[in-house]
Amino acid sequence: MTGAPAAPVALSRSRGVLHALLDAPERRNAVTPELLDALHAAVDTAEADPGCRVLVLSARGEHFCAGTDLTAPVPGPKAGPEAELPYWTLLDRLTRTPVVTVALVEGRATAGGVGLAAACDLVLAGPGARFRLTEALVGLVPAMALPFVARRTGEQRAFTATLLAEDLDAAAAVAAGLADLHADEPAQALRRTLVALSRVDRSTAGALKTYRSRLFPRDARLGQDAGQVFLDRLTDPAVQPLLDRIPTPERAV
Repeated sequence: MTGAPAAPVALSRSRGVLHALLDAPERRNAVTPELLDALHAAVDTAEADPGCRVLVLSARGEHFCAGTDLTAPVPGPKAGPEAELPYWTLLDRLTRTPVVTVALVEGRATAGGVGLAAACDLVLAGPGARFRLTEALVGLVPAMALPFVARRTGEQRAFTATLLAEDLDAAAAVAAGLADLHADEPAQALRRTLVALSRVDRSTAGALKTYRSRLFPRDARLGQDAGQVFLDRLTDPAVQPLLDRIPTPERAV
């Protein structure tokens, strides 16, 4: 009898910190409905624990996250056709939760994986980290990831990185504003970051994040519009031949 599939995210705790390890390296930690549900559950767990100040996202394997898995149907809105797609909802939650979110990127973040990292409050990049928005190469638009990338890099830098499908190493990602720190010893860098964050209580961090969202507001319909742009391109007959060029095991954006 075949056992139940392994959970795509493994949770562990240390003092004041919840670690969420993307743990599906055989699928390049691609965005699937199961992964989205697991990450939403991780945010729920962090928010429900008043002693939790920080949520750290990291990954096992060569890929931090390869983007949306296109070998299965893209999960649609859970609350009707006008609602936001689950991927957008997750990224938005990472920016708004009172818990500080940290992405520890030690491998490749591709397409939607770049958005997942960019939505976090802090991004730490190890020596093997690479960041690349590849959607335009296959006829798609990173409509949901792009706002979170642009809030870090600025509009033109995000547009250029998308249009040219730039492959940024850790140092280039920091220079672009996509990552906050690169380090040869990322585990040590994470420990130093967590020590620094331990000096700021959760309510203060939450108030700072809330004020930031008021200071730099997003259009209330942006999530719905972004999801629709993504789906429109995904279902465009002219795009399908481009998607068909991608080997099935690598079909994630």
